[in-house]
Amino acid sequence: MNKDLIIIIGGRVLQILIMLLSIRLLTSLLSPEEVGNYYLAVTILAFFNLVLLNPPGTYFSRHLLEWQRSQNLLNAISVFVLWMSIVAVISILINAVLFDMTNYSEKFNQEIFTLFILIAIVISTAHRNLIYGSNIMGFRKEFVMFLIITLLIGLIISSSLVYFYKKSSLYWLYGIIISEALMLYFVLRFFIQGNSLDFKKIKATINKDRIKKILMFTAPIGVTTFLMWGQNMSYRFIVDYKYSAEALGYIAVGLGISSAVFSSIEAIAMQYFNPVFLKDILDATKEQRAKAWTKMASLVIPIYILALAFTITMSEQLISILVDSKFHDSYRYAMVGASIEFFRVITNLLNNVSQSEYKTTYTIMPYAIGFVVALCTLITFDFSDNIIMIPVVLSFAYLLVCIVMYFQMKKLLNVKLEVNFLKVLTLSIPFYLIFFLPSSTSLVSSLLYLGLFGGYFLLSIRIIIIKAKEKI
Repeated sequence: MNKDLIIIIGGRVLQILIMLLSIRLLTSLLSPEEVGNYYLAVTILAFFNLVLLNPPGTYFSRHLLEWQRSQNLLNAISVFVLWMSIVAVISILINAVLFDMTNYSEKFNQEIFTLFILIAIVISTAHRNLIYGSNIMGFRKEFVMFLIITLLIGLIISSSLVYFYKKSSLYWLYGIIISEALMLYFVLRFFIQGNSLDFKKIKATINKDRIKKILMFTAPIGVTTFLMWGQNMSYRFIVDYKYSAEALGYIAVGLGISSAVFSSIEAIAMQYFNPVFLKDILDATKEQRAKAWTKMASLVIPIYILALAFTITMSEQLISILVDSKFHDSYRYAMVGASIEFFRVITNLLNNVSQSEYKTTYTIMPYAIGFVVALCTLITFDFSDNIIMIPVVLSFAYLLVCIVMYFQMKKLLNVKLEVNFLKVLTLSIPFYLIFFLPSSTSLVSSLLYLGLFGGYFLLSIRIIIIKAKEKI
């Protein structure tokens, strides 16, 4: 097996274990209502991350290898930090309006919450972009080391704050921010080695033409990520307002389990294949860029299909192991959540096409359709007697996004889905044998089933990758 792949998988396994332990501790230490408040706080922070910070972050990643080659990384980071500071100031105003218009002062201390958003915007954004940038630059081992240490320190501090000080969602989140702040110095020092600060270059960069070029790339991404945020997370505001924070806690935990599984698998796949894709499209022709995406998709999509089957069939076992027993009924939301996550990761995969072609406006329409469908349906209909319909609506909306996105990306590149769907679906069938086995929610039986079908999941992925590489 490739050495890089061993490092990636090993690191991601550790990351997944820490993340799953975090979910268990979060749901054990906090009440369902505080868990709901946790997801509300994350949603508000995600607005700034996705809408105002992710677009320039994407531009940063897209040009990272060029800046590394020209030794301009520190100059680029300095400009990015300037933008983070501007966003931090904007967040103070938005938070003031938010607390004035809602009852969130009953959920959070406004000063503590605003301070959390301010720190997170600067620290988390810098930490996230630098640590994932190191992976793009080829520093696999260092990426894994920095990530695991950050997660471990964060888990320890968050658990300690909540257990010994106050059982509050905000203090859990503060623990994560503190760990990122502690590690940021070491990550930055490693990241910028061989680079020096040049104020003349920075000043030359901030000109009308360069800003216009950056805006043309990032503005459509900002619109798209706003729509993504609206579709993926705005339901939390609606559920909290129309139903309760407790109901939000149960739904969000179930969807969070599906998200944890798919995010982990997507991260492993993209951490390995995305740097290869970026290198393949560097100075490549349009035909070569289309082939590069098709090659990546032929390996990644079968893995996502297997993950869909695995998550649907293992939802009850995952819930039994990963969250506190008071959230057991959330497994129903996790089953539906698997389809949401499947359509999401396929859409993300397609989204690479628009970024490779610098035509990010093409992603706006798909997400606009999904956003409008999800939001209007959830606001219009009352699902008090059938809460499961909330994730069903979200799943249908993301299916529409995925379909429209595919046809939009076909306009940019002649991408193809060279996947043997019949073979992958056949490999997925054994997962459904779980429904014919004796039902039990005990920890031992859940671990046994998860180990058995998890082993088959890994074996299936290995078969798919070997066959796909032979074809390529």
